[in-house]
Amino acid sequence: MKQLMVLFFLAVSGLNLYAQDTINIHGRVTDFKDTPLDSVTVRLKNKKFENLYETLTDKDGYFSMRVEKKTYCCLYAIRLDDYGKTKLEYWAWNIPAYNDLEINPKYERMEIYGMNAFEPQVSPYDTYMVYFRPMSLTKSLEFQGRNNKKELEQKAITAKKIIDIAPNTISKDELRASINGYKSEVIGIKKVTEYARGAYMYGFLVQIRKPENSEKLDLNYNKISIVLHSKETDEYGMGECFVKR
Repeated sequence: MKQLMVLFFLAVSGLNLYAQDTINIHGRVTDFKDTPLDSVTVRLKNKKFENLYETLTDKDGYFSMRVEKKTYCCLYAIRLDDYGKTKLEYWAWNIPAYNDLEINPKYERMEIYGMNAFEPQVSPYDTYMVYFRPMSLTKSLEFQGRNNKKELEQKAITAKKIIDIAPNTISKDELRASINGYKSEVIGIKKVTEYARGAYMYGFLVQIRKPENSEKLDLNYNKISIVLHSKETDEYGMGECFVKR
């Protein structure tokens, strides 16, 4: 009897420790008409892009996964059968998994990749500079054509050419920004060239203003959201990143 009690106590203690050392990341995946998407793969990755946690959305688009408390490199969402054919994925970056966290991905044909943000070093510190690399599925498919994508990318690298799959321009009326759910004013947009793994691609640096209400929330971080509707290809995309206050 005593042995059973000891085993029961150890089991309960283990569950309590597990609950204390983990949090729940949850949310709902939808398209840009707010239609829930089922069977979407949601993955949490480290900087080596290894999949640490993975789950699927249910028939109503909801997902939930219990993860160890720490900061993760990124979270992405896509229905795998759609990838590269009819859709490109959603990404969120610098995931602060220290308390239960809600993330609600949206994705379509414009991927908002590699998003990051920082405060310019000038008072009153009321703006963020946000960087991201948009990738259009329409332009990606045109780039690939009937040839092998890897061969084309290698040729571009060898010739030091730009793999041009981003919108030619982005205007303020094509871009929506928010911080912690509050609308943020887009102050300026600058197209830049990014070098990575031997290739050149286009990215955009955007300055946004912090909404007053966004700083009133009791959080250790700000969640910055970017929604892009490119008029050039009529494609939508969303990306998010978290920035420590």
